Amino acid sequence: MRKEIVMGFLFLMSFSFVMAGSCDDDQTIMRLYSETNSHVSAWDQNVGSYVEEICYDEIFGLAYSGGSPHDCTGANRVLSLHDVKNSHAASVTDSDYNYEVCYGDLSCVYDESVGSECSNDGEIVARMYSKYNSHVSGVSDTNYGVKICCNAAGAGVYWADMNGNKISEADFGDSVWMIMTGASSVHNFEIFEEDSLLDDEIRTVTGSIIDGNLVGVWKIESEDLDKTSDYDNFKFVVDGETSGELKIEEDSDDDDIEVAIGGDAKCGSYFDKGTKIDIVIDASDADDKIDGKIKIDGNVVANFSNGGTTIEKVLDVPGNLQIVVEAVNDRGKRSRAISNIMILDKDVSGNYVDGEYVAACITKPKDFSNIEGNIVDFDASATRGVRTAGGIMDVLIPSEGDVFSWYWEFLPEKIVREFVDTNDVLAYKFTAEFAIAGDNSAILRVEI
Repeated sequence: MRKEIVMGFLFLMSFSFVMAGSCDDDQTIMRLYSETNSHVSAWDQNVGSYVEEICYDEIFGLAYSGGSPHDCTGANRVLSLHDVKNSHAASVTDSDYNYEVCYGDLSCVYDESVGSECSNDGEIVARMYSKYNSHVSGVSDTNYGVKICCNAAGAGVYWADMNGNKISEADFGDSVWMIMTGASSVHNFEIFEEDSLLDDEIRTVTGSIIDGNLVGVWKIESEDLDKTSDYDNFKFVVDGETSGELKIEEDSDDDDIEVAIGGDAKCGSYFDKGTKIDIVIDASDADDKIDGKIKIDGNVVANFSNGGTTIEKVLDVPGNLQIVVEAVNDRGKRSRAISNIMILDKDVSGNYVDGEYVAACITKPKDFSNIEGNIVDFDASATRGVRTAGGIMDVLIPSEGDVFSWYWEFLPEKIVREFVDTNDVLAYKFTAEFAIAGDNSAILRVEI
C-alpha cells in the first residue's frame, strides 16, 4: 500500500479589487460603431455612439507620450476614410477616400496572410474586410482577412512589469524592467524624470543581455523619489534611445505572487515507468522579481524566475513522485505549488506489476492562500489512485464513488479528521472553520 502526504498553508487576511479605467482621447487612434463589421469615425467624431475605441496604449502596452498624436506626418497613416465619420475605409488615399487616419509614431502595412502574426513584426491595430470600400473590425475578428499591422517607433525601448508586459504606470516599491530589444552589447540605463526646464537625474542601472535583449531592473525606492518633486514622467535613455514615460503612484498596490505546475505533471497524473514528461512551471508577479526553486522528492533540480520554466524528467523509478515548486519575491511573500504523480511499474515483458499507488491533491484552497474570514472550503477531489493486478490497471476516482481512506490534520490546533474506506464526498470536499487568523495549515494523507 502506498501513501502520500500533501501540505497546504493558509494565511487569513482581507483583500480588495481594483477596476480598470478607459481609453484617453490622446491614446485613441480611431472609433468603431461595433467591434465587428463596423463603419469608422475619427478619434473625435461620433463620441457618443462610436464607443469601440482603438487605443494605442492597449495595443502596444505603453502610452504614447509624443505631442499632437493625431497629426499626419506623411509616414504615420493607419488607413483612409471616405468621410471623417460613419465611413467606409480603404488602404489607399484617393479622391474618394481622402480623409486620413494618422497616429503618432506608427508605421503600418496591410497584411493579408493567414493567422495573427504580422509580416512587419508589428501589432494588429484593426482588421479590414478588403483593401477598398471596406468595413472594419477589431483585432479578434479573423473573418476580416486584411490585417492593419503597425510598428511603433518607441516600441523597441520600453518599460515593462516583471512579467514582461509593457507598462506606462507603476507603484512606489515596485520593481520594473527597462528593455531594449535586439541589442548585442551592454549599455547603461540612465533614468531621469523629465521636467520643462531641467530634468531630474534619478539613477544609473547597468544592463545585461538576456535572450537577445538588453535589460535592466529598477526597484523604485524612496531615495529615488526624493530626487524629484513630481512623479509623472520618468524615462530612461539607453544607447542614444529614449523610452516612453512611466508614471509612478506613491501608494503601493502589491500584486500577488502566483506559481503553478502544469504540462504533463498535473497532480493526480499517472505514467508508465520509463516515460519522459515535461514539467511546466508558470510563475507570475507583476511588480516583484521571483526567486523560485523546483524540488523533486525533496531535491532541488532547477531554479526559475518570472515567467517560469520547463524541465524534462524521465520517470525511471516506480512509485510516487512529489514535485514541489517554491517561490519568494523581493518583498518576502511566498507561493508554493505541489503535484503528486504516480509511476506504474512494469516487468521486462511490459506487463504491469501488481501494486497500489495514490496521489493526494488539494486543489482548493491554493497553498499559501490569503483567505478573508475564517471559513475555508477544501477540495481534494483531484486525488487519484491506481491499482494494478494481473496485468490490469484500475484507476480510482473519488467523485466516481471509488473507496479511499482520508486522514486530515489541521494545525496549529491539531484537529484530526478521518474517513476510512469510504466514498463519502465529505471526506474530500467540505468546509472547515479555523479558530484564529494567521498561519494555519492542513496535512492530508490518502490510502487505498
